[in-house]
Amino acid sequence: MCACRCGIKVHLKDGGIRYIEGNRNHPVNKGVLCAKGSAGIMQHYSPARLQKPLLRVGPRGSGEFKEIEWEEALSTAASWLGRIRQSDARKLAFFTGRDQSQALTGWWASQFGTPNYAAHGGFCSVNMAAAGFTRSAARSGSSASPTGTRPVPPDVRRRRGP
Repeated sequence: MCACRCGIKVHLKDGGIRYIEGNRNHPVNKGVLCAKGSAGIMQHYSPARLQKPLLRVGPRGSGEFKEIEWEEALSTAASWLGRIRQSDARKLAFFTGRDQSQALTGWWASQFGTPNYAAHGGFCSVNMAAAGFTRSAARSGSSASPTGTRPVPPDVRRRRGP
């Protein structure tokens, strides 16, 4: 449910979730569970939870979608990604926020062939340094990296602070 990755025990009754508690043997939370973790049962049973993949059927931004089966969704995604990978894998860029699977998504990006992957909020200072950008270049509003080959993304030029 969040980036803390707390261990949980889920109690089931008649095939449904009855209760969620912290796992006392887990090294991160040692059995303590916050309200967000305890509320996982509500997220699981929420009527707003997506049950199937959605395919946009109207113009972008219209909010018009239809439910499709997983087979069709995976086939569609594989088709889109296949065309990108054939032409130039570096055309794919994605940003994951603070998710539960940063190691997997980073590995996937590497295997796909794109270096254009950033986790936990895009281009934070750690990712910027790894990409060869300096903090002063980002703060000064410079639109080029130290080597002059890669532009600094606009969101980095606007952001102030450490």
